[in-house]
Amino acid sequence: MRSFVRQILFWSSVSLVLPGCEEKLDLATLPQPAEAAIDTSYVQVYPPFPGFAGAEDILIGRDQLLYVADTRANRVVMMNRGGQILSTREILHPRSVSQDTRLDLLVGGEIVVASGDTAGAIFRLKLVSLSADSAHHLEVARMETIWVEIERPRRRFPGLTAFDDNTWLAVRTGPDNSSFIDPDARVLQFSAADRFITPVPAFYTRPGSGITDIYHPTAIASFPSSRDFILTQSVDAVAYGALWMRYEDVPEFQGWLPRFDPANPQDRSVDFIVPYRYLLPEAVAIDPGRRDVFVADAQLDSVFKFTSRGRIKSESFGSVRTAGLMRRPTGLAYYEKMLYVLDAETGNILRYRLSTDVPR
Repeated sequence: MRSFVRQILFWSSVSLVLPGCEEKLDLATLPQPAEAAIDTSYVQVYPPFPGFAGAEDILIGRDQLLYVADTRANRVVMMNRGGQILSTREILHPRSVSQDTRLDLLVGGEIVVASGDTAGAIFRLKLVSLSADSAHHLEVARMETIWVEIERPRRRFPGLTAFDDNTWLAVRTGPDNSSFIDPDARVLQFSAADRFITPVPAFYTRPGSGITDIYHPTAIASFPSSRDFILTQSVDAVAYGALWMRYEDVPEFQGWLPRFDPANPQDRSVDFIVPYRYLLPEAVAIDPGRRDVFVADAQLDSVFKFTSRGRIKSESFGSVRTAGLMRRPTGLAYYEKMLYVLDAETGNILRYRLSTDVPR
């Protein structure tokens, strides 16, 4: 068995790490071992949680509840981790959801403006203001509209993440990146009081092959007890579909830098920064204990798993290993060894555990 596992890892390293390879990776092309030969792999936990319509984001909140941005159904859903829907809140086309330490929800959705058109907006739902009797009722939570893109109504917010100090980042995207001063594709930084601070200057909005080039960002997730984060984006105009950013605060510099940079010789063999690895990465989640990183590709029907040092793990899995049950993963969440995968095509939340963590 050990020799077989070494063979899998060998072919993974050959397939995934060759520098300069521009062919997108499909996990289905990797050697597929017989089930009995797999030491550790992700297995599905039944039943799935059904009933969503083109949902685009999922969150395990700081309150240990499950939140879903059910996009085409125009609602945000609150669930317990057993799959029971506790309440819903009507919001036009919600695409992203996050939660700060005050347990407020941040939601990226849309609003109807005076002209009758829709525009991208960010909302804050104040859950703590609810009474004990209505604690699980999103529909009565006080909601504030804290950011609206009225002048550029085609902009949207597919990713939000809040840090431990309640400052937060919003991923913005849209069809027009021609402006050097204010392109649609940006990462916006806000204070804990929802005051806009600045676009994060670490990124260049342009097509290209630089490690910090962004063009169509799709999601963002931050590490616990840290200001580091992972950004994902479509690779139709750039080389890197997932960007790992670390925060530095020293006398000479304050801000974000790439965690791995192909310009540094010591980083060139890091799996995480292999160019053109993805087609359409739309979700990212982080294991807070081991600091492993999960990236879901909606077009490859695959979930990639990386260590905190950027090495790909053999537990990464795709449509072949899930018998076609995962068709378009658009959201990821991780809590207590359970990986939640939001599938926009089937309308299901799929749950996975490592085979070593499944009771026998």
